[in-house]
Amino acid sequence: MSQSRASKACDPCKRRKVRCNGQSRCQQCTHLGLRCLYTSPATSTIRKKKLLRGSVINECRNLGYLHSTGTEPTETLASRVVSVSIPASIVSHPNPSFFHEFLYEYEKYVFPMSPVILAKDVERMITQMNESRDAASFVYIFAAVTLNLTRGEPVQEAPATRERIATLLTRSLEHRRPLGFDAQPNIVSVMTSLFSEMCSVGLRRLDMGFFYLREAISLLYMLHAHSDEALSEIDMPERAQLQRAYWECFIHERFTALTYNRPPCLSALQGLPDHDPTLPEDVEIGFNHNINNFCLVDREFLQYWLGEKSGVGSEWIENKQLQLEDNTWHRQVSKLPGMMQADLIITRHWLRTLTWQIALSNTLLSSSPDSSLLLSLSFPLRLSNQLRQFLVGIPRDMVGIHGSGILEKLFEIANVITDVVLHFPHARGEETVQRIHDIVFLKNFVYSFAGFQTLRPAMLTRKFEMIRDKYPEIREIELLL
Repeated sequence: MSQSRASKACDPCKRRKVRCNGQSRCQQCTHLGLRCLYTSPATSTIRKKKLLRGSVINECRNLGYLHSTGTEPTETLASRVVSVSIPASIVSHPNPSFFHEFLYEYEKYVFPMSPVILAKDVERMITQMNESRDAASFVYIFAAVTLNLTRGEPVQEAPATRERIATLLTRSLEHRRPLGFDAQPNIVSVMTSLFSEMCSVGLRRLDMGFFYLREAISLLYMLHAHSDEALSEIDMPERAQLQRAYWECFIHERFTALTYNRPPCLSALQGLPDHDPTLPEDVEIGFNHNINNFCLVDREFLQYWLGEKSGVGSEWIENKQLQLEDNTWHRQVSKLPGMMQADLIITRHWLRTLTWQIALSNTLLSSSPDSSLLLSLSFPLRLSNQLRQFLVGIPRDMVGIHGSGILEKLFEIANVITDVVLHFPHARGEETVQRIHDIVFLKNFVYSFAGFQTLRPAMLTRKFEMIRDKYPEIREIELLL
């Protein structure tokens, strides 16, 4: 007698289109070690309707159905980023249209600054999510990092965005496949870890961010990306892709060392990534300029910033400031798209501010009018004016698109400039007006970003209030700006 067909099949059997015996834990799922779930027909129908092409925001809300009732506070959901379990099977995913909606913004805003995984490759991985945990993990983190960099919402709406990013990051971590004894990582696993670092830092989970950055670096070492000999055996364009991944980790690690005082381990490669004709020309040029920016943060710079500063001399300070002031560099960068200009030029101003702080910590600066401008106590005021002139001429969203990293740089620049204004002798006449214009503009600019509030700028706010007391003229100028 033929075996009767079960009246109701479990979800995994439905997706795999195989016969299900309908038991509470069916034979198929027991054999394969899958999670056996049954969705009621009514729920399934409703869910299909919900997963028809819709807004990104509504889809993101639906992502939490496995983890949250929707009533938990943001902190509870975000805290799950640091402790998640890896399921035995891949659970159902949102409709592919949800992920497709991120592709345009990824290609326009994320890929130019992280030019490793092409949008067409992401699109291919979206189609593989049900068959490949690695693909599913990357697709979730691709959506998270795109959302992290492209949703500049008002302060009151920012918590909802943070929760969506945390949910996507959590789903990515759940689908990650453990690296087996004989397993070999690939470029996708490297970028999954690096994007996890970026999202963790954006959520202010700095320790987790450092963990995933070091994980990405470890995977690069497993791929021998640090070895010129090993790289020479890899064909193009994979070789250039691996080199760009290495350099991006180098950039992130240098930034992390300077901002959060974490020890770096990567050395610079012998040269820039090999030319890749598949990359847009401005993306390749902009990325190479970014590499050159952080190559100026050499071992000596790191030693002076993180450790012993007694060896710092006036000659080193002046030479480093001259390298950072290169007029030829500025002319080349001015031809790039505004988004790249914003990152590159603000980074240069940030590095010049850090170099000035190294000099200050070793008492190499002077207020004498006869001293070198590069060794002057008032040098940050000059940088403030230059930065203002640049920011006035560039759309604000070209700055905000870079996320928390660029806000950290602006925070440091503003913090140093306010200190100088507070402690430098009271200026007179035109110099006073110019100084106040610059400081008020910078204050209004940095505080206009919702993400700036996550940096807890209370101390900076107090400094601005002290400046208002020192310069009564500021109140009149504030009304004009």
